[in-house]
Amino acid sequence: MREPGDARGQPLWFVVLDEDGAWREALADMFAAGDDLRMAGGTGHAADVERLVRDNGADIVLVDHALARRSGLAVAADLARRLPSVRVYLTSHAPSRPLWEEARRRGLRGIVPKPFDRPALAARIREDEDLDQRVAASLAAARGGAPEANVIPGGAGDEPGAPRLGGVGDPPRTLAVCSFKGGVGKSLISVNLAVAAGSPTARHRRAVALVDAEEGVGSTAALLGVVPHPTIEDWAEYRGERCVDPVIAAQKLAQTRLGLSCVFAPGALDRSVDGDVMETVLATLPRMFGLTVVDCAPAVTPAVLVALRAATTVLVVVEPTLDCLDRTRKGAAALAAAGLPTGKLRVLCNQNRPGPGDFSPVEVREALGLQVLGSLPFDVGAKRSCNRRRPLACVAPRGPFMRSLCRVVGGLLPGVGEAPPGRVWWRA
Repeated sequence: MREPGDARGQPLWFVVLDEDGAWREALADMFAAGDDLRMAGGTGHAADVERLVRDNGADIVLVDHALARRSGLAVAADLARRLPSVRVYLTSHAPSRPLWEEARRRGLRGIVPKPFDRPALAARIREDEDLDQRVAASLAAARGGAPEANVIPGGAGDEPGAPRLGGVGDPPRTLAVCSFKGGVGKSLISVNLAVAAGSPTARHRRAVALVDAEEGVGSTAALLGVVPHPTIEDWAEYRGERCVDPVIAAQKLAQTRLGLSCVFAPGALDRSVDGDVMETVLATLPRMFGLTVVDCAPAVTPAVLVALRAATTVLVVVEPTLDCLDRTRKGAAALAAAGLPTGKLRVLCNQNRPGPGDFSPVEVREALGLQVLGSLPFDVGAKRSCNRRRPLACVAPRGPFMRSLCRVVGGLLPGVGEAPPGRVWWRA
């Protein structure tokens, strides 16, 4: 177990199991650019922890003591038993000596008082490293008793409450889906994610708007099987306005039979998406919809920069090949140079087919230095869906692609696509 900031220069990666989505987002931002500690993933479901640890090569797991369905201590003990090479800690608002002793008895490394910040967590890990060294020295000299436990400070004050991200009653969210290489399935993911989030069968149904910021392609409209009208050019008269009246804005949106409200990009290659107009659109739609999904062009254009700055989360779609990872690394550096917080970026591997030249999620994370949500398997139904202009979220909600997509974005948008098995809610 290496210490934060050791000579190897490699950060420690940790996974968080906590049902408070706002706290997970705060941790992701807090540890986004650390040289010693980084967050490899967060989830509210215990079943996802082992996958996140495996895919991201995590060193540490933090488990909240106040889980709703099952004792956090019991869950943490199970994880410590199944993941012997990973350090498992319990996080608690009210740590105590008896709780610490029980945690240690069950194989946990200890308790981290909650809430905590980067220095506090790094100090806690260094403290355990020193404790391990003292125990080893003591056992080498003679068979002594257990080392004296460190005193755990009293519980911190209540963490400021915040609703779960993406659920009913939550603050509006804007999700930008981008890539730095064409043909990686970015639009396919954008469309199906938007459809699944607004599906009548979703556990947390949302009013969803879909914005196409990839001019001259028209793939978003083709995937939905609709005519791309109106376009973002219809908003040009409101350029520079901070927010358009919702009644007027509704007239500038395409209403689809899938329940989506859409703003399409210009269909001509010689017409670009104006950054000022995009800013007006993305200042207006979050006031009208619970979720706004933006399908960005595979280039760092003014409109794309506006979308990425306005987004609460940026989903970076990559194909696990050397060429795509190289372009993504350069694109992420360009975004950082433009002042975009890298804590917003989440990587999603698409078309993750094993074979020569492909990289695992762990290698993708190491190459990019960004959090990897997971990977999507190759699905033969995806091409058929595109050709027939029927979204997979409608005709195959339980297929490999949609099941994987809903699982990996579940931490961002809980309840997406949770339809009963085999149920198809839309017909051509």
